[in-house]
Amino acid sequence: MNSGSLPHGKAPAEAAAPEWLHQIAAWRDLLDECLRKPTRGRVHALRVATLRLQSDIPHWLAGCAQGDTCVRAAKRWNRQAEKLRRALRPVRAVDVDLGRLGRLRDILAEPGEGRIRSSRRCLRQIDQLARRFRQQRRAAQKELVAEMMDRRRRLRRTSLALEMAFAPQQLNATTASSARIREQLAALATEFPELSEDNLHAFRMRVKAVRYLADLSASTDAHAARQAAAMGRMQVAAGEWHDLKMLAKKAERELGNRESKGGLVELLGELASESLQKALALCRRTMAQLLKPEARQAAQPRAAVLKFPPRRVEPLGVSHTQAHA
Repeated sequence: MNSGSLPHGKAPAEAAAPEWLHQIAAWRDLLDECLRKPTRGRVHALRVATLRLQSDIPHWLAGCAQGDTCVRAAKRWNRQAEKLRRALRPVRAVDVDLGRLGRLRDILAEPGEGRIRSSRRCLRQIDQLARRFRQQRRAAQKELVAEMMDRRRRLRRTSLALEMAFAPQQLNATTASSARIREQLAALATEFPELSEDNLHAFRMRVKAVRYLADLSASTDAHAARQAAAMGRMQVAAGEWHDLKMLAKKAERELGNRESKGGLVELLGELASESLQKALALCRRTMAQLLKPEARQAAQPRAAVLKFPPRRVEPLGVSHTQAHA
């Protein structure tokens, strides 16, 4: 058999396989694991792996003609990936809500000064809401498994075709310099000149795409790694607010206590409002820092400067924000 060809339906040899090939194979393994048992961790991992592939593939296609085999294979796989993401979304959403309720319950259950009187009521409502969410999760899981069983062959076939199409290509994992990433951030700042509650979620989605681009270069570009970390902090802050906002709406719909004071709906609304202000402040501050002219030279090596040791050495502290980044 010609060493340059691949057997029908087979993936390229795994020995000495490039990183992009391991990425596709790992996605397929997650697909199988999630189909066997769609746990919270597996659903989340498969969703992230799918999003990352969808973000990386356009950069792998750089230089390919529109009618190229790689482009056609990528489009076919991406159509299946979009359908998979839609199937994963309901399960993932319930998992996020259950996790948020669990953390909130732990906080309210802790003894301490200043505990509000309505804590017990909120705890009862959290348990009530969690039971309903678990029922929804079981139903969504059944639908997910059925959908994945129906699409399993197409998902595998299109991913194998993607591997075979990319096999002859010399793919370069590092596709963007920190300067190019900064250009993307500048375009993002132009697209969102003023962040607000109305556009924060859309901003977060766009930041995620640029962050994936920075991640591709992070291993070889220290500045790109810092850019990716900063964008990750914006993602987390905006995601925290969005999760709380959506959970407050679901709690209001499920519990039906819109007018009552001191309950879970009111508490979630207050937490969402606080989270919104923190997210907006962090995103505005971080974008300004990322776009400062000095940031261009941040990764440049600097000459070592000899300094006398300080008289007293104090342990370095870590801010709350850094500890949870």
